[in-house]
Amino acid sequence: MTDKNKPALTARTTTHTRPYLWAIIIFVVFTVFDQASKQWAHQALLNAEFHEKTDQFPTCGSPEEEQARGRFTYVNSTPITVVDNFFTFRYVENCSNAFSMMKNVPESFRFPFLLIISILACFGIPYMFLKTPLAHRYTLYALPFILSGAMGNLLDRMIYRYVIDFIDWYVVIDGKEHHWPTFNIADVAIVVGIGLMGIQILMTPRQKTAANKKSSK
Repeated sequence: MTDKNKPALTARTTTHTRPYLWAIIIFVVFTVFDQASKQWAHQALLNAEFHEKTDQFPTCGSPEEEQARGRFTYVNSTPITVVDNFFTFRYVENCSNAFSMMKNVPESFRFPFLLIISILACFGIPYMFLKTPLAHRYTLYALPFILSGAMGNLLDRMIYRYVIDFIDWYVVIDGKEHHWPTFNIADVAIVVGIGLMGIQILMTPRQKTAANKKSSK
């Protein structure tokens, strides 16, 4: 190989394009899947009495109202076992954020706060996508996943004031069930996105090292 061909080869191997098409596909597919799965859960995992009396139990109100709503939902849910002692579809209404970390915060503050955070995320993530260096490929694919998850849960809050969760993982130890917080497809998308960003963090030092070696040649 002559020195004349080296610059052209370097350009071909280091030039990337922003994956707009894949970003749109990931966002649309996961958002639609999330919303469709929640509609399925609302219909398949709740009995007729729930749908008849649901208006009698306010959602996302005072702690007492939320407890009453939770008992009403639990009694009238019809879980579907996927894997015995491990995986169940169970309908849950989540008025707080991920893992119920804001469960004890008053609803008058919690709802507008979570709504604003979700809206800011839905505007901020596309901006991050446009500003992310092209070499950070994992981040570029991570952001559409995170945007889809944020949008899916934002739509729930705008429509219902709560987020529909229905994926229940648990293990049985000494006869007692230990449950992971119930989640949904939007949460899965966010976790996948965070995982990809974690991979990017691990890969970045290697990419810098490789780039330094190329520049020193």
